[in-house]
Amino acid sequence: RDELQWQTVMSEVHAAFGQLDIQVNNAGILALAGSQGVEDTDLEHWRGVQQVNVEGVYLGCRFAVETMKQRGGSIINLSSVAGLIGTPQLFAYGASKGAVRQLTKSVAVHCGRSGYRIRCNSVHPGPVDTSMGHASVPADIRDDRLWRIPLGRFAEPREIANAVLFLASDESSFITGTELIVDGGA
Repeated sequence: RDELQWQTVMSEVHAAFGQLDIQVNNAGILALAGSQGVEDTDLEHWRGVQQVNVEGVYLGCRFAVETMKQRGGSIINLSSVAGLIGTPQLFAYGASKGAVRQLTKSVAVHCGRSGYRIRCNSVHPGPVDTSMGHASVPADIRDDRLWRIPLGRFAEPREIANAVLFLASDESSFITGTELIVDGGA
């Protein structure tokens, strides 16, 4: 969420490699406090989640487009199934991931119409077998959530990484502005 840091990183990438081909915007936070409903999420909590999850992705896209527009490339933004459905217990998080979804589509259309040869897509994981994934599904509702996932388990981190790898590769050369949902069929 720090614009100066993004400028520094892009300068370092250009100096070390001469170009940027793939950008994965994967930084994110679930919450700043335990409770996250519409009635108990204060403005500081709301802004903190939006700054990391939305502003960080916006800056990553902005600087990636600037760096890639001469040669093309692929931008992949990590969103969540929480950006596709209502999330009353994760109010700020769900809204931030919905914003990432829309930002991705807008970047994809802008780049396509500008002739930049930059693809921009989002990946929307369901619960992942990580500490953040388990935090998003409290133990008291975990069995119910697993029942709702036809494959009956949380995703393994490598399964999300493989979706990102596909979108970064030439195998997805005609895919832009899409949402790749990786949620075990939920």
